Amino acid sequence: MKTITLLISIVALLTASVSCIGPKGYDGIDGQDGISDVGVAIYDIEPSAWDGNIDGFTTSLIVPELTENIYVNGAVLVYMLRNEGSDEQSFNQLPYTWLNNSTTEYIDFDAFMGRIDITFRWVDDGANNTEAPKGLYTFKVIIIEGTPLSVLQTKTDISDPEEVITYISNRIVY
Repeated sequence: MKTITLLISIVALLTASVSCIGPKGYDGIDGQDGISDVGVAIYDIEPSAWDGNIDGFTTSLIVPELTENIYVNGAVLVYMLRNEGSDEQSFNQLPYTWLNNSTTEYIDFDAFMGRIDITFRWVDDGANNTEAPKGLYTFKVIIIEGTPLSVLQTKTDISDPEEVITYISNRIVY
């Protein structure tokens, strides 16, 4: 299981670092070989789009690109923009935990076909104490088409991470 997680992480990082919208991969056996598309979208969530109470607030992002094929064979990455407009501005990958003295902020997501639910909550000294969001939250969603493992293992030795990295690197069209 760790090998599969490592492989998915490697594919996601390699593909995400290439461009915001990735190029088409090579056609292979039944058109299933190669790294295909990478899609990126930014979602600005207004305070009124959150629903919840002190136990947590949730909002849903409609993501039609999150198809059954992506759900089964691809990857979904979600990032939250922190410190927008400052020198410390950054995208932080979800799930995200931020500790501030006795308060802990948790932000997580669940991916479904066609949507992503984002949940956040605050815990203050061990008790749920989530307040309704007061400002704009910005999220970056990255959808990555994948190569089914059954196809990948016919092309390279998936037990050797270096071989997988080399195979995938050679398949990416820049």
